[in-house]
Amino acid sequence: MSSVSSLITKQLIVAMICHGIAIGILAYGAYEFYLEQLIVPELTRSLAVAVFFIGMGLEPNMFFTPLNQVMTQADDKSPKAKLQTLVFNLGVFLLICSFLMEWLYD
Repeated sequence: MSSVSSLITKQLIVAMICHGIAIGILAYGAYEFYLEQLIVPELTRSLAVAVFFIGMGLEPNMFFTPLNQVMTQADDKSPKAKLQTLVFNLGVFLLICSFLMEWLYD
C-alpha cells in the first residue's frame, strides 16, 4: 500500500510543479507585455506554453507510465482525457497563432 501512496504523492508533486511553472510563465509573460515591450505574439506564446504545462499537470501519471502504455491509452475517452486533449489542442492553436502574428507583424 505504501507504493501506491508514494505514487500518488509523486503525481501530486508533479502536478503542483507543472501548475507552478505555468503560473510563473504567465506572470513573466504578463510582466513582459505590460511593463516592457507590449508585443502580442510573445504574450500569446507565453500563454500557449503555460497551457501546455497546465495540460501536463492534468495528467501527471503520464510521467510515471512507460511510453508504449501511454500510446495505447491514447484512445481513452474519459472526461479527463478529453479535457487534456482540449487543453493541448488549445496550446497548439495559440502557438500557431503567435507564430503567424509574429510573421505578419514583421
